[in-house]
Amino acid sequence: MDEIFPQRALALGMMTHEDYSNTFWPKLCTAVDKLLEGPPPQENSGPPIEFEPMYAAAYKCVCQQHSETLYKDLTSHIHSHFHWLATQLQNGGGDNLIDKYYHAVHRAMYSLDGIIPIFTYLNKVYVVSKLSSNLRTELQMIFCTAVIDPVIDKLIATVKEVTGTDMRPFSAAPHVVASLIKNLYKLNPTYAHQYPQVFASYIPCVLPAMREQELSNYISETRQLQASLRQNWISNPPITQGTKRSLDEESNT
Repeated sequence: MDEIFPQRALALGMMTHEDYSNTFWPKLCTAVDKLLEGPPPQENSGPPIEFEPMYAAAYKCVCQQHSETLYKDLTSHIHSHFHWLATQLQNGGGDNLIDKYYHAVHRAMYSLDGIIPIFTYLNKVYVVSKLSSNLRTELQMIFCTAVIDPVIDKLIATVKEVTGTDMRPFSAAPHVVASLIKNLYKLNPTYAHQYPQVFASYIPCVLPAMREQELSNYISETRQLQASLRQNWISNPPITQGTKRSLDEESNT
Protein backbone atom coordinates (compact mmCIF):
# COMPACT_ATOMS: atom_id res chain seq x y z
CA MET A 1 0.00 0.00 0.00
CA ASP A 2 2.90 2.38 0.69
CA GLU A 3 3.88 2.40 -2.95
CA ILE A 4 0.37 3.49 -3.91
CA PHE A 5 0.09 6.42 -1.52
CA PRO A 6 2.98 8.89 -1.21
CA GLN A 7 4.06 9.46 2.37
CA ARG A 8 3.40 13.20 2.10
CA ALA A 9 -0.19 12.60 1.04
CA LEU A 10 -0.70 10.16 3.86
CA ALA A 11 0.77 12.53 6.42
CA LEU A 12 -1.17 15.60 5.31
CA GLY A 13 -4.35 13.75 4.39
CA MET A 14 -4.45 15.45 1.00
CA MET A 15 -3.59 14.73 -2.60
CA THR A 16 -2.10 17.43 -4.79
CA HIS A 17 -2.52 17.56 -8.54
CA GLU A 18 1.09 16.40 -8.84
CA ASP A 19 0.37 13.44 -6.57
CA TYR A 20 -2.56 12.50 -8.75
CA SER A 21 -0.74 12.97 -12.07
CA ASN A 22 2.58 11.44 -11.10
CA THR A 23 1.58 8.60 -8.79
CA PHE A 24 -2.09 7.73 -8.53
CA TRP A 25 -3.24 7.91 -12.14
CA PRO A 26 -0.16 6.13 -13.56
CA LYS A 27 -0.78 3.23 -11.16
CA LEU A 28 -4.44 3.06 -12.11
CA CYS A 29 -3.64 3.43 -15.80
CA THR A 30 -1.23 0.49 -15.63
CA ALA A 31 -3.91 -1.66 -14.01
CA VAL A 32 -6.45 -0.65 -16.66
CA ASP A 33 -4.00 -1.53 -19.43
CA LYS A 34 -3.39 -4.92 -17.87
CA LEU A 35 -7.11 -5.64 -17.79
CA LEU A 36 -7.57 -4.42 -21.36
CA GLU A 37 -5.23 -7.19 -22.48
CA GLY A 38 -8.08 -9.62 -21.87
CA PRO A 39 -8.21 -12.90 -19.97
CA PRO A 40 -4.79 -14.21 -18.92
CA PRO A 41 -3.53 -17.52 -20.34
CA GLN A 42 -5.10 -20.59 -18.76
CA GLU A 43 -1.81 -21.63 -17.21
CA ASN A 44 -1.77 -18.32 -15.31
CA SER A 45 -4.58 -18.86 -12.83
CA GLY A 46 -3.85 -15.81 -10.67
CA PRO A 47 -5.63 -12.45 -11.03
CA PRO A 48 -4.02 -10.03 -13.52
CA ILE A 49 -3.91 -7.23 -10.94
CA GLU A 50 -4.23 -6.70 -7.19
CA PHE A 51 -7.74 -5.33 -6.82
CA GLU A 52 -7.68 -3.80 -3.34
CA PRO A 53 -4.75 -1.38 -3.86
CA MET A 54 -6.28 -0.18 -7.13
CA TYR A 55 -9.71 0.28 -5.55
CA ALA A 56 -8.09 2.19 -2.69
CA ALA A 57 -6.21 4.43 -5.12
CA ALA A 58 -9.37 5.29 -7.07
CA TYR A 59 -11.29 5.83 -3.83
CA LYS A 60 -8.58 8.20 -2.60
CA CYS A 61 -8.72 10.19 -5.85
CA VAL A 62 -12.46 10.68 -5.51
CA CYS A 63 -12.24 11.64 -1.84
CA GLN A 64 -9.58 14.22 -2.67
CA GLN A 65 -11.75 16.02 -5.24
CA HIS A 66 -10.17 14.52 -8.37
CA SER A 67 -13.36 12.82 -9.58
CA GLU A 68 -13.80 14.80 -12.78
CA THR A 69 -10.16 14.48 -13.75
CA LEU A 70 -10.15 10.77 -12.99
CA TYR A 71 -13.30 10.23 -15.06
CA LYS A 72 -11.89 12.15 -18.02
CA ASP A 73 -8.55 10.36 -17.85
CA LEU A 74 -10.20 6.96 -17.59
CA THR A 75 -12.68 7.42 -20.44
CA SER A 76 -10.09 9.09 -22.67
CA HIS A 77 -7.61 6.29 -22.11
CA ILE A 78 -10.16 3.56 -22.79
CA HIS A 79 -11.40 5.40 -25.87
CA SER A 80 -7.84 5.52 -27.22
CA HIS A 81 -7.42 1.80 -26.62
CA PHE A 82 -10.69 0.86 -28.32
CA HIS A 83 -9.94 3.16 -31.25
CA TRP A 84 -6.60 1.37 -31.65
CA LEU A 85 -8.38 -1.99 -31.40
CA ALA A 86 -10.89 -1.00 -34.08
CA THR A 87 -8.06 -0.08 -36.44
CA GLN A 88 -6.32 -3.40 -35.77
CA LEU A 89 -9.49 -5.37 -36.45
CA GLN A 90 -10.35 -3.52 -39.64
CA ASN A 91 -6.81 -3.72 -41.03
CA GLY A 92 -5.98 -7.16 -39.74
CA GLY A 93 -7.22 -9.13 -42.74
CA GLY A 94 -8.65 -12.61 -42.45
CA ASP A 95 -11.94 -13.88 -43.80
CA ASN A 96 -13.74 -14.87 -40.62
CA LEU A 97 -15.29 -11.61 -39.51
CA ILE A 98 -17.55 -13.29 -36.97
CA ASP A 99 -14.70 -15.04 -35.17
CA LYS A 100 -12.64 -11.84 -35.00
CA TYR A 101 -15.41 -9.80 -33.44
CA TYR A 102 -16.56 -12.64 -31.23
CA HIS A 103 -13.12 -12.66 -29.60
CA ALA A 104 -12.93 -8.85 -29.51
CA VAL A 105 -16.31 -8.53 -27.80
CA HIS A 106 -15.52 -11.32 -25.34
CA ARG A 107 -12.21 -9.68 -24.44
CA ALA A 108 -13.81 -6.25 -24.04
CA MET A 109 -16.54 -7.56 -21.75
CA TYR A 110 -13.96 -9.36 -19.62
CA SER A 111 -11.90 -6.16 -19.42
CA LEU A 112 -14.82 -3.95 -18.43
CA ASP A 113 -15.92 -6.47 -15.80
CA GLY A 114 -12.51 -6.02 -14.21
CA ILE A 115 -12.16 -2.27 -14.67
CA ILE A 116 -15.56 -1.07 -13.48
CA PRO A 117 -15.35 -2.47 -9.90
CA ILE A 118 -12.08 -0.58 -9.36
CA PHE A 119 -13.93 2.68 -9.98
CA THR A 120 -17.09 1.85 -8.02
CA TYR A 121 -16.78 4.94 -5.85
CA LEU A 122 -16.15 7.18 -8.86
CA ASN A 123 -19.27 5.73 -10.43
CA LYS A 124 -21.36 6.41 -7.33
CA VAL A 125 -20.11 9.89 -6.50
CA TYR A 126 -19.52 11.34 -9.96
CA VAL A 127 -21.00 9.35 -12.84
CA VAL A 128 -24.35 8.52 -11.24
CA SER A 129 -24.78 11.65 -9.14
CA LYS A 130 -23.44 14.32 -11.49
CA LEU A 131 -23.76 12.79 -14.96
CA SER A 132 -26.99 10.85 -14.33
CA SER A 133 -25.45 7.82 -15.98
CA ASN A 134 -23.35 4.87 -14.88
CA LEU A 135 -19.82 3.84 -15.68
CA ARG A 136 -20.71 0.55 -17.34
CA THR A 137 -23.06 2.27 -19.78
CA GLU A 138 -20.46 4.92 -20.55
CA LEU A 139 -17.62 2.47 -21.18
CA GLN A 140 -19.76 0.06 -23.17
CA MET A 141 -20.88 2.92 -25.36
CA ILE A 142 -17.26 3.91 -25.96
CA PHE A 143 -16.53 0.36 -27.09
CA CYS A 144 -19.58 0.14 -29.33
CA THR A 145 -19.00 3.54 -30.92
CA ALA A 146 -15.33 2.87 -31.63
CA VAL A 147 -15.32 -0.84 -32.47
CA ILE A 148 -18.77 -2.14 -33.37
CA ASP A 149 -20.69 0.72 -34.99
CA PRO A 150 -18.32 1.10 -37.98
CA VAL A 151 -18.80 -2.57 -38.94
CA ILE A 152 -22.24 -3.45 -37.56
CA ASP A 153 -23.95 -3.57 -40.97
CA LYS A 154 -21.26 -5.83 -42.41
CA LEU A 155 -21.21 -7.97 -39.27
CA ILE A 156 -24.97 -8.55 -39.27
CA ALA A 157 -24.93 -9.24 -43.02
CA THR A 158 -22.29 -11.90 -42.38
CA VAL A 159 -24.39 -13.41 -39.60
CA LYS A 160 -27.33 -13.63 -42.00
CA GLU A 161 -25.10 -15.25 -44.59
CA VAL A 162 -23.75 -17.95 -42.31
CA THR A 163 -27.09 -18.73 -40.66
CA GLY A 164 -29.33 -18.62 -43.74
CA THR A 165 -30.54 -21.52 -45.84
CA ASP A 166 -27.58 -21.11 -48.20
CA MET A 167 -25.03 -21.03 -45.41
CA ARG A 168 -21.51 -22.25 -46.04
CA PRO A 169 -20.73 -25.36 -43.97
CA PHE A 170 -18.48 -24.72 -40.97
CA SER A 171 -18.18 -21.00 -41.82
CA ALA A 172 -19.04 -20.10 -38.22
CA ALA A 173 -19.77 -22.27 -35.21
CA PRO A 174 -23.39 -21.83 -34.06
CA HIS A 175 -22.35 -21.18 -30.45
CA VAL A 176 -19.98 -18.44 -31.63
CA VAL A 177 -22.74 -16.68 -33.56
CA ALA A 178 -25.17 -17.03 -30.64
CA SER A 179 -22.64 -15.69 -28.13
CA LEU A 180 -21.73 -12.76 -30.37
CA ILE A 181 -25.35 -11.69 -30.86
CA LYS A 182 -26.20 -12.05 -27.17
CA ASN A 183 -23.16 -10.05 -26.11
CA LEU A 184 -23.87 -7.33 -28.66
CA TYR A 185 -27.33 -7.07 -27.15
CA LYS A 186 -25.84 -6.75 -23.66
CA LEU A 187 -23.47 -4.05 -24.84
CA ASN A 188 -26.07 -2.04 -26.74
CA PRO A 189 -29.71 -3.22 -26.84
CA THR A 190 -30.51 -0.70 -29.58
CA TYR A 191 -28.79 -3.02 -32.06
CA ALA A 192 -31.85 -5.25 -31.71
CA HIS A 193 -34.04 -2.37 -32.87
CA GLN A 194 -31.91 -1.98 -35.98
CA TYR A 195 -31.82 -5.70 -36.82
CA PRO A 196 -34.83 -7.23 -35.05
CA GLN A 197 -35.11 -10.38 -37.17
CA VAL A 198 -31.51 -11.41 -36.49
CA PHE A 199 -31.60 -10.67 -32.77
CA ALA A 200 -35.01 -12.30 -32.33
CA SER A 201 -33.43 -15.64 -33.22
CA TYR A 202 -31.29 -15.44 -30.07
CA ILE A 203 -32.97 -12.95 -27.72
CA PRO A 204 -36.52 -13.52 -26.42
CA CYS A 205 -39.17 -10.81 -26.71
CA VAL A 206 -37.29 -8.72 -29.26
CA LEU A 207 -40.19 -8.87 -31.69
CA PRO A 208 -43.76 -7.91 -30.73
CA ALA A 209 -45.97 -10.73 -29.54
CA MET A 210 -47.43 -12.68 -32.45
CA ARG A 211 -51.09 -12.05 -33.15
CA GLU A 212 -53.44 -14.94 -33.84
CA GLN A 213 -53.94 -13.98 -37.48
CA GLU A 214 -50.17 -14.12 -38.03
CA LEU A 215 -49.84 -17.69 -36.79
CA SER A 216 -50.74 -19.34 -40.10
CA ASN A 217 -48.13 -17.26 -41.94
CA TYR A 218 -45.51 -18.26 -39.37
CA ILE A 219 -46.36 -21.95 -39.79
CA SER A 220 -46.15 -21.61 -43.56
CA GLU A 221 -42.77 -19.85 -43.38
CA THR A 222 -41.45 -22.53 -41.01
CA ARG A 223 -42.53 -25.30 -43.39
CA GLN A 224 -40.89 -23.53 -46.32
CA LEU A 225 -37.66 -23.18 -44.36
CA GLN A 226 -37.73 -26.86 -43.39
CA ALA A 227 -38.34 -27.86 -47.00
CA SER A 228 -35.50 -25.63 -48.16
CA LEU A 229 -33.14 -27.15 -45.60
CA ARG A 230 -34.13 -30.68 -46.65
CA GLN A 231 -33.59 -29.85 -50.32
CA ASN A 232 -30.23 -28.27 -49.52
CA TRP A 233 -29.22 -31.42 -47.64
CA ILE A 234 -30.32 -33.66 -50.53
CA SER A 235 -28.45 -31.53 -53.07
CA ASN A 236 -25.33 -31.29 -50.89
CA PRO A 237 -25.25 -34.37 -48.65
CA PRO A 238 -22.53 -34.54 -46.02
CA ILE A 239 -19.53 -36.68 -46.93
CA THR A 240 -19.48 -39.66 -44.60
CA GLN A 241 -16.43 -41.78 -43.91
CA GLY A 242 -17.74 -44.50 -46.23
CA THR A 243 -18.42 -42.04 -49.02
CA LYS A 244 -14.99 -40.50 -48.59
CA ARG A 245 -13.39 -43.98 -48.80
CA SER A 246 -15.29 -44.74 -52.01
CA LEU A 247 -14.23 -41.45 -53.56
CA ASP A 248 -10.63 -42.12 -52.59
CA GLU A 249 -10.78 -45.59 -54.16
CA GLU A 250 -12.24 -44.18 -57.38
CA SER A 251 -9.52 -41.55 -57.58
CA ASN A 252 -6.86 -44.26 -57.26
CA THR A 253 -8.24 -46.46 -60.06
